[in-house]
Amino acid sequence: MHENLIALPRTHPEAPRADSPPAAAPDSALPRLLTRLFFHSAVVTGHQALAPGLYLIAVQGPALRGRVWSPGDKLQIKVGPGMTNRSYTPIDWNPQTGETRFVAHALALGPGSEWVRHARVGQAVALMGPRRSLDLAAWPAATGVLVGDETSISLAAAWRPARIVLEVDQPEHIHALLQTRHLQAELVARQSDDAHLPALSALVLAGAEASSRYVLTGRARTIQGLLPGLRAHGVPRQRLLSKAYWAPGKTGLD
Repeated sequence: MHENLIALPRTHPEAPRADSPPAAAPDSALPRLLTRLFFHSAVVTGHQALAPGLYLIAVQGPALRGRVWSPGDKLQIKVGPGMTNRSYTPIDWNPQTGETRFVAHALALGPGSEWVRHARVGQAVALMGPRRSLDLAAWPAATGVLVGDETSISLAAAWRPARIVLEVDQPEHIHALLQTRHLQAELVARQSDDAHLPALSALVLAGAEASSRYVLTGRARTIQGLLPGLRAHGVPRQRLLSKAYWAPGKTGLD
């Protein structure tokens, strides 16, 4: 399960850092009860910066042992007070040790990005999962085309499809990161006014094959812009899967 993956250092828990956020206020009774009922306890066992705003995080706990995981599943982590949680896509899952790893981004403001930036080895976490997010059981990687962005890197590493097409802010950093994971991707530089979307759509369609199966992930607006072109190109619905991971100003997406 761990072949060709980035090695994470095993270190002792770190002392609080000067840039650490202030401690959150204790949860009230109801969130504490819900956390005990529905979340598992684990600890952070790895926190490694991969590229600007991107981190490889590992968590481990006895409650995660023996769990059944498949590429495309999600892990939900409590990242703030109350029931504030964010979803992440595991790269792998070791059922013997109860450890899982994922690439997480801190490219925006919000509790998820704050948790990702400040997570430290030895820190306790509450989480749910793995749970179904994208069902790829009948989607062989050999005919898969993954379209997404920085939030899709974990899925790319877990599924390893034939083609990976990503819209990203810093192509040079993402290219270098993907090379360390033995992944090849076609990258399109994101533009603030979405002027890059026609080029992204053309790139996706340029490599279309009759057997290709498309999985669209990442930003909701990008997915909405790509779907009509794929359908107009003759891609049937049964060869299309989509899952919006994020949208500006919205929470609670997958």
